[in-house]
Amino acid sequence: MIVDQTSRVTKISLERPASVRKFLPSLAQNGWLLPEYHVGSENEGLRYLFSEPVIENLAALSPIVLYGDRFVGKTALAITLAVTWSRICARRPLSFTTGRSFSQDFTAALEISDTDSFRSRTRDCQLLVIDDLDPIATAPAAQEELVHTLDQLALAERPVILSSQRLPSTIPQLSSTLSSRLTGGFSLQLQRPTGATVSDIALQLARTIDPKLDEQDILRLCNLFDSRPLTTLDLRNIVLLAHQTKSASGSVNCSAVKQLALQHMESDTPTLPSIAKVVARRLRVRLTEMRGATRDANIVRARGLAIHLARKLTPASLQQIGQFFGGRDHSTVLHACRKVENLIESDPELANLIRDIQADLEMATA
Repeated sequence: MIVDQTSRVTKISLERPASVRKFLPSLAQNGWLLPEYHVGSENEGLRYLFSEPVIENLAALSPIVLYGDRFVGKTALAITLAVTWSRICARRPLSFTTGRSFSQDFTAALEISDTDSFRSRTRDCQLLVIDDLDPIATAPAAQEELVHTLDQLALAERPVILSSQRLPSTIPQLSSTLSSRLTGGFSLQLQRPTGATVSDIALQLARTIDPKLDEQDILRLCNLFDSRPLTTLDLRNIVLLAHQTKSASGSVNCSAVKQLALQHMESDTPTLPSIAKVVARRLRVRLTEMRGATRDANIVRARGLAIHLARKLTPASLQQIGQFFGGRDHSTVLHACRKVENLIESDPELANLIRDIQADLEMATA
């Protein structure tokens, strides 16, 4: 069996073959904090994708694109899907690479006039995996090469699996030709765990880290974070804190663990100044104007984006945000947030811009 469906939460057994670990970005190691990937209603599409009949006919869905935020398990699932397909269909070799490596290796092959060796790895394989596609957006030649690679593998009915932070059609600078190829298959957005999935993950982490932890304490901790989206990495840190701070009798002070966990999370949280600087740089406006009283349209837009991100990404109050951005009151801050939230729903370019800014902030705090 590929999946265990004995409860509300489906568990996909993850594959982590030593032969492909060297191709994985270091951050992807967090995808294997547990031996299974826990799937609740938030990621219903994975139950379909990982069913045996679908895997047997994976080429019919190709290219398969798994996209979503960092730390949602895209890499682990892409590798697992590829290895499971290979085992079921008895086909190999598989080829694993990343968007950055694909671009760099192709450029190097061009420089020494040895594209044949490069193409033997990416086109002669039975299945190709490209993890973290996004960096290829800045490499036009590599994009064209990937188009031809996808076409050749499609003709040979060989699957391609890719992961990306965004749906390829929304990635700036990605050519329309490549975008159309990538959106012609099966695309699935991965969400952070919610509800029952969070509890299930936390309980399994607790059994792994400290089997003596009271499961009711773990469930109470999960409820305390109910309004905050958590990754498996966040949950591991919470369980570790419960293990490290439990009393001699084994009881856990859930409120104290929450405070410690929030401090840990917020140590990686961007500050109001860092958000303002990144937004100003992205939108090419002066930081002093954005924090001032200027009403020029481009300044107002930048200020609104910065205020929206400050509300979303920091624990700062409305008053603190308003004070930082020129002494504005809380109602002005709320109005700016609501305006941006309404625009996001109808403006894909704005949504992409916000994702790019968040990616810049994550890199700055990583």
